[in-house]
Amino acid sequence: MNRISRMFIHVPGACSGQLEHTGRHVFAYDPAALDKPATAISLTMPVRLASYEHTLMLPALQTFMPEGFIAERIRERFGKTIKMNDMALLALSAGDAIGRLRVSLDRDAATTQPKIALRELLADQGNRALFDDLCERFLFSSGIAGVQPKVLVNAMHDEAIGLSAPNEKISLETRATLTVGQYIVKAGEASLPDLAANEFHCLSIARAAGLHVPNFWLSADEKRLVIERFDRVDGQPLGFEDMVSLQGKQNADKYDGSYEGIAKAITLNASPAHVHSSLGALFELIVLSVYLKNGHAHLKNFGLLYSDPTSDDCRLAPVYDITTTTMYLPNDRMALALHRDRAWPTDATLAKFGREVCRVADPAQAMYRIAQAITDYQPAQAETVWQRQKVALATPSATK
Repeated sequence: MNRISRMFIHVPGACSGQLEHTGRHVFAYDPAALDKPATAISLTMPVRLASYEHTLMLPALQTFMPEGFIAERIRERFGKTIKMNDMALLALSAGDAIGRLRVSLDRDAATTQPKIALRELLADQGNRALFDDLCERFLFSSGIAGVQPKVLVNAMHDEAIGLSAPNEKISLETRATLTVGQYIVKAGEASLPDLAANEFHCLSIARAAGLHVPNFWLSADEKRLVIERFDRVDGQPLGFEDMVSLQGKQNADKYDGSYEGIAKAITLNASPAHVHSSLGALFELIVLSVYLKNGHAHLKNFGLLYSDPTSDDCRLAPVYDITTTTMYLPNDRMALALHRDRAWPTDATLAKFGREVCRVADPAQAMYRIAQAITDYQPAQAETVWQRQKVALATPSATK
């Protein structure tokens, strides 16, 4: 059985260095990168001559490790011929991972990803297993964490779709062009009915409340959610690291922590000019998660976005992976602790967190705005799905 013991980590335009596994995971920067600080692969791993070592996979690379559905697909396809460990999972999935890093087994290897029409992703597929087909075609470019079935794709989008109303279904009576975008496609599971529609509505509410949300669409059959990648600007990759990476943890520890810890990581790692706004955005996202009863707001669902580790634009990433989990787990609670408690907090507790930890001048105003967005939300489609989800929502109690 083959064993993957070495791979190369690339950033745009350069090979940053080499990762080896010989009992320990060892990353060493390439000699050509030593005088180029921007080739650093992480905010927590500046370029240096000495190597970085860790018994488990390096925390900085945990952001790009596949979990759940994609990890199982890789094991299923290659488990008979390749020793399945973290090195193999990373090498076989991160050809075009979330963020600015790319992994290859050859130092100068380049990757070419297949493409699909965006309108095909959004069409009613009937009984066709489109998502399974996407997994086969884009498996090697789906370095994305999370247990929900999801895949990264390059798609040719229709100019007629536009981006003026990204949170609405679209007409399929359009002409396709060759404009290529990069997207995350999510699907539901039999055990989690209406999951794509659930997230669609939660993202719609987040946008209505004024939070920063990527462009997104729900397929005509309501089985797939398509989200424009926020780590790409005009096709150019941005750096992205989640809170597991920034706190030196492993993916298995994503429920081990607190929202105060996330605020501290933002304060320590975000660019000085963006710390205040990032803490404010964190507060609003936590308020939204509480009001929507999103028990999935763990460490991997918060991250920082930046041009490169030396840039001055490091800030909190947009909203992603937000659903009403009490639709499936009526007794669900928060994923992380707030004031040492995982029970859903009162408005007074939220306001205290906003003032004392996130330095928000008027927490009640933000809480009222988010509560009002939930109360006023009127979906234009998927009414039956929304009615089922609405039952699971707690009525927000914030008052101005």
